[in-house]
Amino acid sequence: MDETFTKTLNAIANQALMNENAQENLDADELIFYNSIRADLDLLTKKPKLQTIHQILDYSKSLR
Repeated sequence: MDETFTKTLNAIANQALMNENAQENLDADELIFYNSIRADLDLLTKKPKLQTIHQILDYSKSLR
């Protein structure tokens, strides 16, 4: 099995800057829709325990 990866990472690390850039590219209808579902999207954010992350990583390593 092959593993793939990217050599360059083009992600924006600053969340506030990313939100600002994303909202600049929206037209009026999209902005209204985004603002109407923003609270629901925030509820979907999960903050797993560190133990859970380690268990997932251990499981992933065991599959190699």
